[in-house]
Amino acid sequence: MKHQLVQIIWHDAHSVCETWTTKGEIDVAPCIVSSVGWVLESVKADHVVIAQSRILDDDHYDHVIAIPTGMIKQINRLKATRVLPVGDDGIQVESTDH
Repeated sequence: MKHQLVQIIWHDAHSVCETWTTKGEIDVAPCIVSSVGWVLESVKADHVVIAQSRILDDDHYDHVIAIPTGMIKQINRLKATRVLPVGDDGIQVESTDH
């Protein structure tokens, strides 16, 4: 499906200490990340590639990340279910079912 909006829950590779440390002082907690974007299909093998921003009706994207499939825990498809009232700033906000 073209331009499927998704939320991806994934394990991020991350630094476990800020300076020289002992093995016992290493932070062992996982770094679980939630990223939301439009799926860009067939871009990079063994990765799910998403873009945070895109120009509507065009092929230009911004804030693109490639997440290795082995690091992904869950993918949720997002779908707008209703439109919320326009805020004081005149921007219309849509609600999703996820």
